Amino acid sequence: MRFLVLAALLTLVSTACLGSTTTRVPARVPPSRLVLQTFVPRQQDAPRRSTLTAIDPDTLEDAPEVPALDVVPCSSGFRVQPTGQLLASVAGATGAGACADAPTAAVRLLDLTAWTWRDDIALPTGGSTLRPDALQGPALAWSPDGRWLYLITTDETEQRQLWLIDTSSRGATPLSVRLDFVPERLDVAPNGSSVFVLGGRSADNTRESMAVPGSGFVAIYDPLSLTERIRVPLSGLDIGQADQAPGSVWPGVAMAPDGSRYYVVHGDRPLVDVVDVRAPHFERLERSISLRETAPATGTSSAWLAASPDGARLYVWQPTAEPSDDLGLQMVDVGTWHVETVDPIATRLGSSAQGPWLFRLDPPLSQRPGAQRSRDPTGARLSVLDSKTLTEQAVLDQDHFAFNLSQYADRTYVIDRQPGRSTLLTEFANGSWASVTQRELTAPGWLITAQSVW
Repeated sequence: MRFLVLAALLTLVSTACLGSTTTRVPARVPPSRLVLQTFVPRQQDAPRRSTLTAIDPDTLEDAPEVPALDVVPCSSGFRVQPTGQLLASVAGATGAGACADAPTAAVRLLDLTAWTWRDDIALPTGGSTLRPDALQGPALAWSPDGRWLYLITTDETEQRQLWLIDTSSRGATPLSVRLDFVPERLDVAPNGSSVFVLGGRSADNTRESMAVPGSGFVAIYDPLSLTERIRVPLSGLDIGQADQAPGSVWPGVAMAPDGSRYYVVHGDRPLVDVVDVRAPHFERLERSISLRETAPATGTSSAWLAASPDGARLYVWQPTAEPSDDLGLQMVDVGTWHVETVDPIATRLGSSAQGPWLFRLDPPLSQRPGAQRSRDPTGARLSVLDSKTLTEQAVLDQDHFAFNLSQYADRTYVIDRQPGRSTLLTEFANGSWASVTQRELTAPGWLITAQSVW
């Protein structure tokens, strides 16, 4: 009887908690400007520099009377505020090489409408020099409502902190908590209910020592207090290969669009872990899904994972050392957890934010089953599919290295690198998929305020 009462109480508490976190996902607001970041060719023994240029979304020409802005050297990548008003980056993002004398990390905010930098947000250092610390992507993330920034830093002794920064109140002191593990990546739930840090351990908690096999977990934090709610152990997740440091294995992460589940695909094993995060403090490893009967014979060390906009499907790709061992793009049905190969060639399948389309990326012929690997883009292909019928609508890029696919308003943009030529930015009209115009970039560039497809 006591067990039944306890079980009923736990169910009641879990249900109450679940209801409290089923919040509406805020709609993204398109940024007020389309911004191109261009990287200046690196000078010997000097940090890499870049500039920000506002460009016309239709003509791709520089916006008149809007001067280009210099980015502070040694800065991180940019994160776009979900409400579309600010760009965030971290100055002093690295202390390696030419950035050895860079000052301690500080958060920089660019007001896109005013086209001016705000005052830097300093982090209390206690005399230490702080640097962002995450292996996958910038260690910086926005809350869905656009008010808060989250940041992971480390100092000279590898003492790590997770920060909460209020961007709505100038002069507010950032809040931080200690991390006693090696962080792999930082994510925020789409509904803002939780902050996730995927991580694990090394022999002495440094990035130089050997990773502890199977030590991976996801630590889940309250988004406003940074109180650690729980650590959910995963199914023997590795953050480093045997006898190697953390970072030699790259898991893939995706989240359910409604914030109800957190997914991790192992970088070195064909396995997807499903974490139920609907009830705070009751988050749990719900199940593990095998992607194939046996592990790749030639091994793998990274994986890509994405969820469909309705949350009904997961798309997975695990590159292998030999193309003949590659299964192509796999799909997991979230309703039945059935796994199937949906495309034996493709490596990406992304959804359009502006209509009923999917974008499919095929690798070069040199990376297809039975082929020898080489740096030959022949056969690489970026195409558009109807999301309902999966019929091909158009081919946007062929035989080039398409490394950036993004959308802004009613346009889709592709940046590719063509052999013997500079980088090319091409604009397409959504629906008709006609090429509207192109802009040749004299240096590598990136559309940082357009919404990336993958």
